[in-house]
Amino acid sequence: MTNQILQERYEIQKELNSNPGRKTLLAKDLETEELVAIKILHFGGEIKWQDLRLFEREAQILQQLSHPAIPNYLNSFELDLPDIKGFALVQTYIPATSLEEYIRAGRAFNEAEVKQIAKALLEVLNYLHSGQYPVIHRDIKPSNILLGNRSGNHVGEVYLVDFGAVKTTAQNQSGTMTVVGTYGYMAQEQFGGRAVPASDLYSLGATLIYLVTGSHPSDLLDDDMAIKFEKSVNLSPSLIKWLKWMTQTTIRNRPSSAEIALKELENPTSAESNLAIGKPLKSKIKLIKEQDKLEIVSPPTGLDTPILVLCFVVLFLPSLFMILVFLGVIYSAITSDGIFVSAFTILFFAPIFSLIFAVWKKIIFTWLGYTCLSVNKDKIQRIYQIFYLRCFKSRPIPTSDIYKLEIVDRMVDDNSSKQQKHLVRLIISAGIGTYELANFRPEKKRFWQLKIQPSIFTASEIHWLAKELSDFLGLPISKDTV
Repeated sequence: MTNQILQERYEIQKELNSNPGRKTLLAKDLETEELVAIKILHFGGEIKWQDLRLFEREAQILQQLSHPAIPNYLNSFELDLPDIKGFALVQTYIPATSLEEYIRAGRAFNEAEVKQIAKALLEVLNYLHSGQYPVIHRDIKPSNILLGNRSGNHVGEVYLVDFGAVKTTAQNQSGTMTVVGTYGYMAQEQFGGRAVPASDLYSLGATLIYLVTGSHPSDLLDDDMAIKFEKSVNLSPSLIKWLKWMTQTTIRNRPSSAEIALKELENPTSAESNLAIGKPLKSKIKLIKEQDKLEIVSPPTGLDTPILVLCFVVLFLPSLFMILVFLGVIYSAITSDGIFVSAFTILFFAPIFSLIFAVWKKIIFTWLGYTCLSVNKDKIQRIYQIFYLRCFKSRPIPTSDIYKLEIVDRMVDDNSSKQQKHLVRLIISAGIGTYELANFRPEKKRFWQLKIQPSIFTASEIHWLAKELSDFLGLPISKDTV
C-alpha cells in the first residue's frame, strides 16, 4: 500500500505493524504536511462483531480525551478499496520506541528510570480515571507504552497508546462478559469480564516488574497467582513493597486510585497500611467482608421509652379496636349471607389497614430494624431486616453500574434545627440511581412521612466505610468540599 492515497488526503509511507485483521500505517497528511498513524480494521474471517464494537468505542473515547501523553484523534472513515474494506482511525503519530522493543534490544532500566516511567503513567491514569465516568485502558503492557529519546538524567517522554480495549465505567457489563487484555499483564478480575481503575494499576505494576526483571510476568506467578519477583531484582525495599502492592491479586488490597499510588511512590510510608482508616471506637456498625461480598449493617435508630408509650396508647389500642370492628362486621355479614356487605367492608377498611400497616412498619423498623447495604460481584441493594430476618429489599442495581464514589463535605442549612450544620455524605453512584450514607438528614422529616429512612452515620464512620468500599470496588474516592 506504499504511496497509496486514502480519502484523497493520506499518503501511505510504510506499514508500522500488522496483526490478523488489523494493521497500522504511517501516512502523510497532504493537507497539514504532518505524519499521522492510521489504524485499519479490515473485514475478513478473523474479524468478529466484538472487534468492530471495540474499534468504534476507541474512536469515540479518543475524541473525548486530550492529554499530551495520549495520541489525539484526528479522523475516521470507512474504507472501500479493491484490496481492502473496513474502517480507519487516524491519530497523531508519535515517533517513539515501545518499552517492549527496548527490552528486546537489551536496554536495562535502573530504579530511578523505572520510577520516572511509573510517575508519568500514573499521571496519565489519574487523568483517565478521574472523570465522571472513569476511562479504563484495560491493556497496559510494554508494547503499548512508548518512550521518547532520553535527555540527560531523564528517561524520556512517556506515552500510552493503543486504546483498542478501552471502556468506561458508564458502560453496562450486565450482559455478555467480554474478556479483554493480555495474559500476564491482566488483573484477575478481567478474566471474569470485569475491569475497574485498579485493574489498570495492576497492569502497570506488572509492566514495571517486566522492566526490572526482563521476564514476562506470567513466568513469575506462584500457586496463588501472585507475581514473585523480589529475589531477582536489586531494588530498594520501598519500591519492592510498592510493586507488590500494585499487583495484589485482590482488588481491595491494591491502591484505590492512581493518585494514591503516585503519592505513595513519591513519599513511601507503608504501602500495606497506606491511608488505613480503621473502624471508629464505639461504632455499632457491623462490616461483613468476604472475597466477593461486602455488607454494611447499621443498627436501628431506636425509640425513647416515652415515644414507645405514646405509640402504644395512640396507635396500638385504636389499631386493635379497628381490627375487632372489622372482624365483627365480616362475621355478621357472613352469618347473614351479606356477601355485598362483606365486599363493601373489605374495600372500606383496606386503605385504613394499609395506613396502619405503614405506620407500624416504620415504628417497628425504627425500634428494631437493621439496615444493610449489600454489595457483591453481581448487585448492590439496600436490605431492611429485623435481627436476622430480612423483610424488605430495594430494587437491585448491577455492581458493574457503579461508576463513582464521592464524599460531600460542606456546611448546609438544617431545616429541623434552623441552623447550619456540617454535612458529610458518601454518595455511591450506580447507573441512574444512588445510594447514600450521611451523618444527618438536612430535610425535615415528619412522622407521617412513612418512608423508612436509611441509618445515620458519624463522619468518621463515613470516611472508614468509604475506604472499605473503595478497596472492594476498586474505585477511587472523589471529594466535593466547600
